[in-house]
Amino acid sequence: MVRSLNAVIWELIELYRQNYKVTDSIDERLFLAWIQSTRAKLIKQRLDENMRLPDEHWVQDLGYVEMEKVDSSVYTGIPSEKYILRSVKSIPWTIHYKGDPGGFTRIGPADKLGVNYRLVSYERALVSGNGKFNTDQVYAYIDGDKLCLISKSNIHKQLKYINVKGIFQNPIDAYEFKNGANSYSWDYEYPISDALMNDLKNIIVKENFNFIMVPIDDKKPDSVDNITRPTPDETSDNINLNKR
Repeated sequence: MVRSLNAVIWELIELYRQNYKVTDSIDERLFLAWIQSTRAKLIKQRLDENMRLPDEHWVQDLGYVEMEKVDSSVYTGIPSEKYILRSVKSIPWTIHYKGDPGGFTRIGPADKLGVNYRLVSYERALVSGNGKFNTDQVYAYIDGDKLCLISKSNIHKQLKYINVKGIFQNPIDAYEFKNGANSYSWDYEYPISDALMNDLKNIIVKENFNFIMVPIDDKKPDSVDNITRPTPDETSDNINLNKR
C-alpha cells in the first residue's frame, strides 16, 4: 500500500485521539519527528539481521548525481596532480547496513543497465584495483557527506553523472536532493512498507503517546518551581480516565 506522509501522520493522530479522547490541536511536526526517527530505527534493525534484503518500499532514487574532478590533495591545498571524482552536492545520510559503509542499493553509471560500482571504505578504496582483473573497476567511498569515485586505470575520470539509490535517514532530504529545495509535499509518497508501518505505530503508541498525554505537574502550592513528572501509577490512572 502506497502512503503519503500526511496519511502516515494522520493514521497516528487518529489512533492517538481514539485512545485518549482528546480534541485539542496537535502539532503534526511532533508526529513527523517520531515517524522519521522510528522508521530509521526499525529499518536499521531489519538490515542488521543476517541475510535480510532491503525492501524496495524503503528505497529512494537520487536520480543523476553530478560529479566533479578534484585534486586528491584538495584538503591540503598543495596540488598532487592525481584526481578523484567527488559529488558536487552533499549526499543525504543513509541508514547503514550491518558491516557496510553506507546504505546504498545502487551506485553506478547513469545508464541503469551498467554494472554497479563497488562501495568500500575509504581505507579499502586506497588499496583496491591492484589485481590483474580489477584495474578497470570503479570504487566508491564516502568522504564526509560527499560520494567519491576512484579507479587504478583512471576510467572514473570520464564520468560526469552517476545514478545513486539508497535507504535514507530523512526521506524528505532525499526527495529534495533530486527535485530541488522545498519541493517535497506531505501529500507525496512516503517510503514505508505495510509491515514497517504496523511496527512503527506500535512503537510510537507505546513509547511516545504518554509523552504528550501526561502533563508535567507542580504539586506544591508555593512560589517555588517544584515541577515533577507523574509516577507510573499516576500515569496509568490518567490514561484510564481519558479512555472512559
